[in-house]
Amino acid sequence: MSGFTRRYPGIKLALTFGNSHEVLAGLIERKSDVAVLADLAPAERFHAVPFRRDRLMLFVERNHPWAARKSVKLAELEGQRLVLREPGSITRARFEEAIAKLGVKLGQTLEIGSREAVREAVAAGLGLGVVFASEFGHDGRLHPIAIRDIKIESTEFAVCLKERLAVRVVRAFFELLSEKPGPRTASRAEDGR
Repeated sequence: MSGFTRRYPGIKLALTFGNSHEVLAGLIERKSDVAVLADLAPAERFHAVPFRRDRLMLFVERNHPWAARKSVKLAELEGQRLVLREPGSITRARFEEAIAKLGVKLGQTLEIGSREAVREAVAAGLGLGVVFASEFGHDGRLHPIAIRDIKIESTEFAVCLKERLAVRVVRAFFELLSEKPGPRTASRAEDGR
């Protein structure tokens, strides 16, 4: 978005957030022209361009017993209390797929409807958080921890309805995106081995 506003300073932008289902609904209902979605299933009505691979990681508050660790195995989450996004979130879906595959049974789970609220709950000591590396940000209250034995990844796509590519501003956004190199991988907490 910053590159777009530099190139087209006169165009007014509005940015909204939501889980994947909400963002996709906004696109279909034409409340949004362009959306950023993870792991979009192929569909005839969408134009989608992959632009980033992202890796799931954990994070804890600075006083947590794991705050000195760089990485953990997923099985170490057995019995741990977690703070997770709501159903409909790709973050939660990818995480639950991975723990189900390994048979990991979590402790109590606190479900929260936004990544910002998850961050605040983890900072308050309510459990471990799960987030994609690109979403972790910089918060001195929190410590990132890589998952070292399994890569839980997702691809993010810029998406619009195919017929909306005829709209000049939408087309300009995708043209600018096509000038960037292919999908890159976001990774804050490396595997720490």
